[in-house]
Amino acid sequence: MATFQEIIVYIALGIAIGFLVQKFIGKKKSKKGCDKDDCACH
Repeated sequence: MATFQEIIVYIALGIAIGFLVQKFIGKKKSKKGCDKDDCACH
């Protein structure tokens, strides 16, 4: 059985990975959208 500390570590790791993935994917999508439409979102 996993201890409470292990559960907290895995949750924090999942949040950190999710944040990094969202950050990098979000930048790529917004740059493409602004280049095509010139939406002035800079």
